Amino acid sequence: MTDKILSLSKKILPDVVKIRRALHQQPELAFEEVATGKLIASELSRLGIRVQRGIGKTGLAGILNGGGKSGVVGLRADMDALPILEETGLSFASRNKGVMHACGHDSHMAMLLGAAKILSALKDDVPGTVKFIFQPSEEKNPGGAPAMIDDGALEEPSVDAIFGQHITTDLPTGKLGFRAGPLMASADEIYITVLGRGGHGAKPHNAVDPIVISAQLIMELQTVISRMKDPLEPSVLTIGSIHGGTATNIIPDYVKLSGTLRTMNEEWRKKALILIEKTAVQCARGFGGDCKVEVSHGYPVLVNSESETNLAFEAASALFGRNAAKVVQPQMGAEDFAYYLQKVPGSFWWIGAANKAMGATASIHSARFKIDEAAFVYGAAQLASVAIEYLRRKDASGRKSGLRH
Repeated sequence: MTDKILSLSKKILPDVVKIRRALHQQPELAFEEVATGKLIASELSRLGIRVQRGIGKTGLAGILNGGGKSGVVGLRADMDALPILEETGLSFASRNKGVMHACGHDSHMAMLLGAAKILSALKDDVPGTVKFIFQPSEEKNPGGAPAMIDDGALEEPSVDAIFGQHITTDLPTGKLGFRAGPLMASADEIYITVLGRGGHGAKPHNAVDPIVISAQLIMELQTVISRMKDPLEPSVLTIGSIHGGTATNIIPDYVKLSGTLRTMNEEWRKKALILIEKTAVQCARGFGGDCKVEVSHGYPVLVNSESETNLAFEAASALFGRNAAKVVQPQMGAEDFAYYLQKVPGSFWWIGAANKAMGATASIHSARFKIDEAAFVYGAAQLASVAIEYLRRKDASGRKSGLRH
């Protein structure tokens, strides 16, 4: 079966590339993926796959019933682009000025459609049902995954496990990265307003300077990470913006700060947010001012289940050779695929697409982000193989226990 899957993936590569380039030229922002959804629905329908529209606003799903009834496996790709002006110079660059698929979601959709082509061709050998989930708004907090879940993306039919992947230039083409347990961090947005009392820049003793307080506060907040956290627990606190003041000789009334907290542990995440607010307020009041802290809760920690991750690792090794699959370290980026993994077991992995010879080295979220499209052979085959292998094992387990889906 692995030979069939890999052979089909190589055969359909030109089609997958064509779809990816069409998607790349028409990027759409979060919850605006109307043309994107139309193209995907058309491709799924052409394969005879039943399409469910209007899930999570602009999301959709395709249902493929195989030759057996062992269960339901979900495969997910994200759809939205980023507000970035493309600088790749590609012949198929974005036609929507200021919007770009700079995180590879065009590739994710194309590879999932590639997997749909493979599985459709092998329909009689699929032991159960495959649900192809195309999700909007991965890039924008609070993410599209909760909206998809609320609209029944994991139901009708009920999904037993879910798998997803992300293209990356951190790995070369032909390499896939896996990790059981925490793979990606939680991501919360923090907004702080430091309150002082304005006055003349030449008379600071008659004012309470929120700029000086902010400078001290930024440094104090780092003690939450360096002195209040277990040093073996990964965590990052970054203040990314400071806005305050209007002139050189005016002490303003307030300064606004914003930043992000990333953690790999949900318990520490809750505690850290409390400590951040407490530290900020105490610091500001210590200098005669005050502050307000607001938190926009983002994605949770993405935690891969062990058995499903092992299955995905073994599938990649069988398809591409043992050296193709590697165990990778966690990273502090965030992914709303984490919400699905709070509902059902599953795994999320990396598809290498770096190629120095073709200039495919820039990181995701860069205006110069490019990928090696040869990676699609690996991504499409991997998704298809994982779906069949998961359903095959579930079928075998059901027969052994006397239970069937």
